[in-house]
Amino acid sequence: PAYLKELSTADYFNNLYIGLRNSQPGKSFIDFGAKTLDGKDVMLSDYAGKGKYVLIDFWASWCGPCKKEAEKTLRPLYEKYKDDERFMILGVAVWDSHDKTLSALEKLKYPWTQIIDADKIPMELYGFNAIPMIILLDPDGVIVERGLRGNDLIEKVDSVLSK
Repeated sequence: PAYLKELSTADYFNNLYIGLRNSQPGKSFIDFGAKTLDGKDVMLSDYAGKGKYVLIDFWASWCGPCKKEAEKTLRPLYEKYKDDERFMILGVAVWDSHDKTLSALEKLKYPWTQIIDADKIPMELYGFNAIPMIILLDPDGVIVERGLRGNDLIEKVDSVLSK
């Protein structure tokens, strides 16, 4: 019925679907702005499409599964490839307050690049409503894969970097 289209829930799911559709493997990354840890404005395009694989980890300070994925998967990937000029991990703090993000980073000591204060904008652009969400971009900024975690993520990164 026509009245369903007027519900805010319909808008929410429609926007989620559009973001998901626009960020499938094979599509170019979608740019957005955030802040560096020292408060400077930054865009995803400052990292993506610059000649290296970029593994984007969307996370929040309050997210237990995000912390677990960072420790069990991202930290080992970082250690393995930290000296490889073809690869980087980019943490993007979403759905969180500035102070809680900074406090979490101080405690967790993630060694990879972080951008913060992205709010829910990337979630809307990329069509996800749960975190962690991990997206791998190729050196040209094209989405290789999204939603991989654990061993599947490690295998994908190993695979693209072995070429």
